[in-house]
Amino acid sequence: MKYIRISNESFYDKDYLKTFRYQEKYKFFNVASDLSTLVPFYQNLLKQVIGNKADEKFKDFALSKVQSEEIKAIFSQKIDETLPVYEDYKGTKIPHKRLEWKGKTYELHLGLNSPNNRKIDEFYKIVTIAEECIKEDKPMYLSIE
Repeated sequence: MKYIRISNESFYDKDYLKTFRYQEKYKFFNVASDLSTLVPFYQNLLKQVIGNKADEKFKDFALSKVQSEEIKAIFSQKIDETLPVYEDYKGTKIPHKRLEWKGKTYELHLGLNSPNNRKIDEFYKIVTIAEECIKEDKPMYLSIE
């Protein structure tokens, strides 16, 4: 697999520069094998929801509300599992992102020397996309190629 993309709107029928690039209402998470070794990791997590379809290649597969809820639960659990090993820099570096999770604030430095922080940020992106799709009763889209 070359990449996995999760989005709150169909991706391939839109002009990227006019939608996902510049408008906040369009959100997506993307992991590509060119930049990350985590594609198989995400693929295995998605198998819990879509089964062997995660081994196929497809674009803009609309997930059901139940599947979106399952993805939210899986990635919320991953945040909970990863937070105990997140790298807190206690003011030594300027955080790239502040994460509010279950009533607590985490200062995430997203540099290359912080792989757990980057994973937490990625999990959180997926959870927020799932939450939006569930709340607005619209499909979440998955693409694997």
